[in-house]
Amino acid sequence: MLIAGCKDYSYETWTPDETLSRTGEVSLLANFENLQTKVFMDEKGHGTWEGADEIAVACSDGSLVTFKLDGTGDTKRAVFKGTIPSGKQLGQVAVYPASAALSMSGSDLTLKLNDTIDAAVSSTYPGVLVGAIEDTWEVNFKQAVGFLNMAIGNFPAEATKIILSSPEGALSGTFKAPVGRILDSGLKPSDAVSGSDITLNVKSSGKTVYALVPVPVADYAAINASLLNNKGEIVVEQPLSDYTTGISRAELHSMNIECADVAAPPCRINIGGERTVMKESSTGVFEGEFEVPATTSFYVELDGEAYGFATFSGAGGLGTISSDASALPVAKIKASGKSKRSYYVKRAIGTMVSSSVADNPFSINLESPGKIHVVIDNSEPSSPKYRINLMQEADPAVIFHEDFDLCTLGGDYLAPADGNGQKADAYDGYLPSTSTVTQNNGAFTFDYPVDVSTAPEAKPEYMQAYGFQDWVFEYAAERPGGLQLCAGAIAGAMTTPAFSSIEGSADAVIEIEIARFSTSSTDPVFVILENGGSFTSGTITRDAYVAASQAGTSFPEATSALGSFEDGGTTLRLEDNDYFPHSWNNADIDKPISHIRLEASGLTSATKLKIDCPKGAKNAPRIFVFDIKVTKK
Repeated sequence: MLIAGCKDYSYETWTPDETLSRTGEVSLLANFENLQTKVFMDEKGHGTWEGADEIAVACSDGSLVTFKLDGTGDTKRAVFKGTIPSGKQLGQVAVYPASAALSMSGSDLTLKLNDTIDAAVSSTYPGVLVGAIEDTWEVNFKQAVGFLNMAIGNFPAEATKIILSSPEGALSGTFKAPVGRILDSGLKPSDAVSGSDITLNVKSSGKTVYALVPVPVADYAAINASLLNNKGEIVVEQPLSDYTTGISRAELHSMNIECADVAAPPCRINIGGERTVMKESSTGVFEGEFEVPATTSFYVELDGEAYGFATFSGAGGLGTISSDASALPVAKIKASGKSKRSYYVKRAIGTMVSSSVADNPFSINLESPGKIHVVIDNSEPSSPKYRINLMQEADPAVIFHEDFDLCTLGGDYLAPADGNGQKADAYDGYLPSTSTVTQNNGAFTFDYPVDVSTAPEAKPEYMQAYGFQDWVFEYAAERPGGLQLCAGAIAGAMTTPAFSSIEGSADAVIEIEIARFSTSSTDPVFVILENGGSFTSGTITRDAYVAASQAGTSFPEATSALGSFEDGGTTLRLEDNDYFPHSWNNADIDKPISHIRLEASGLTSATKLKIDCPKGAKNAPRIFVFDIKVTKK
């Protein structure tokens, strides 16, 4: 329902100096003509001048001069001032906006009607006004065209443009006609010198689109609309009405149009309100590449229904992740102030649910605008999956890199008594669950990549999805942004795939981000090169650390050299010390993270890196590995 009020212009009754000069500095008092409608509505007819308005004024020789509005506008009458060039006199006609006036020849005026406008009801005036300059300084501008005031219902979400055309002739372009007839009855389609259709750009993503469209004066037997998506493909074609539409000069002709029903595509992405249909790369699998701003959000629409990520399934987006519904911050932990750690991910996978079940839009919170690659797997409609990657140019110097972005599920080290359960078979974060998961609680947990003791074994599909199929694990558990090795007395280890991209032999820098658990994790940890290569030097840096469980206890950043290696330089022994310390206890959710930088020589395509946590004098040292990167020197 539209509600509008009449605007009272009675206050504009001043008595100015009405002297009209035809040379030099000239002032003209311009009146704005209302559209022919029962109730005048600024937001639909724009019946006032704006502060930045300009008019084109004809000189006696037909040349045009631009006059600027003198004042702030927002009035129905306004003074425009300009200078008539030396040797010329003021002519007989003025045009608004100035850009619409192309030329004046005798009594014929050539005008331009825009062929592209925004499909919206706004205060931006889209038409053309023409005024006769007579013997007084007052110019009564008149509309040169009529207007379609359209409300287009049932608008298909994927349409971004509307092309209006008519067999009666041009709706926009360049028109030429006598000034007298323009003032009397307006421009006609037959006045077109070079004409075209009208393109309306649609910015709204709602079901109804509103548009105020200037058109030449005519009895239109048909005005046709073609709705296009952002690839220029036609979504809908239909006439605006099934009867003759008579448009008079200065008339605001209202039209209510219902678009024909369009079946929603199987899969499209809605980024910040802009929808794009995704192509099917295989049965039930859709993918595409999309430019994104640094910060935005998006939904995936399956058969027209909006989907986001399932609560606690994967990161739920790219960049800095802060949503409590994401598996990374882990429900209750960040929200309750128990963790200060932030997560920045460049890859994310998980399952999706309808936004009517859990309204979790995918988040984009990057350091700068970028491009993303999105894969939606709806081959099992009961459990659709998402995979999102930030697209970046590959660094030829990088031999191997695993940042564990795809690991998101929580466990007891994050918050004992606040963890997300201990039943790996309930949910594994990517593949369909084997038991029902309630979307708005944290009653599920991680998976173990290898079956040890009573721990469940990860499915091969899980290992493939996470890119772990060529690793070797012994008692490893998925954690937010990393993997855990060991649990109590049970030893653990992880071995990377071979560095197959190396040709011949290579010297490299190996970087590892790692942390210990608490007081039960004090035995040595070993970093080992297998099948070629040896360490030559290294450093270890521990981040500044605040012990949450010890009020007022904090530690600055600390760095130490790593200069002693075992087994001919193939093994690094890491003790529990100031540079690789355990936390005070489990209540310290954010463990002190250490950054190891090792230089190595003689690596080959068969070389692998192993991180080993054997059972020592106390227990196997439980650790967390967050990043492993190997780069050519």
